[in-house]
Amino acid sequence: MDVSEKEKEDIAENYGEVDQHHVFKEIYSNKSLSHDELVAQCVIFFLAGYETTASTLSFITYALALNQDVQDKLREEVDEAIKANNGELTYDAIQSMKYLDNVISETLRLYSPAIRTERYAEADYKLGDTGITIPKGMVITIPIYAIHRDPKYYPDPEKFNPDRFSPEERAKRDQYTYLPFGHGPRNCMGMRFALMEIKICLAEVVRNFKIKRCPQTKVPLEFLIGNGQGLLQPKEIVVQFEIRKDKI
Repeated sequence: MDVSEKEKEDIAENYGEVDQHHVFKEIYSNKSLSHDELVAQCVIFFLAGYETTASTLSFITYALALNQDVQDKLREEVDEAIKANNGELTYDAIQSMKYLDNVISETLRLYSPAIRTERYAEADYKLGDTGITIPKGMVITIPIYAIHRDPKYYPDPEKFNPDRFSPEERAKRDQYTYLPFGHGPRNCMGMRFALMEIKICLAEVVRNFKIKRCPQTKVPLEFLIGNGQGLLQPKEIVVQFEIRKDKI
């Protein structure tokens, strides 16, 4: 497999990964970390890979409970992939589940755990020919939640539609209109770890259970506001799980 094929099969293919040939990669490739920096990065790695992972899994189960057609299509893909790998949920099986990627991607569009991201200007920067200059020291806030629900980029934005993330549909959009993990050289360092956790857990759930709405399921979801953390937090997510009798 050549380099281009490996990049195409990257676990982060759907999620706004930084360009493999980005100039910043060369600039920072030789930087070493102090012991304190290394510990700090490890702490951030696990924080980024657990809290937001649990939140995303909750949102996915909610979306699947409300969209049985999507759940049925996903279950069929999971069953076929596991069957093709001798009944085992292997790495290759996970990588072959493209609709699983689309379901996760659409969930992260509608319910991105981080509702915004910020960048600090290290120097004055002119925004093209807009006449606007960002002064050194300014903090720029990027409204992820609003961008993900902008009908200019996502028609009928409130609808849960995983097909938005087919290769054909993704090619129609600017890559910076989808930012669940940020973008560029400072995107989320826990992205691949979190994605692998989500994919394994979700595949096992769909493999073993049917997810259904129940009288306690809130439609639409209600969210906590004013927590000051910049995270999307529902008041509660309640769905029903039914054990599959036709498990592969």
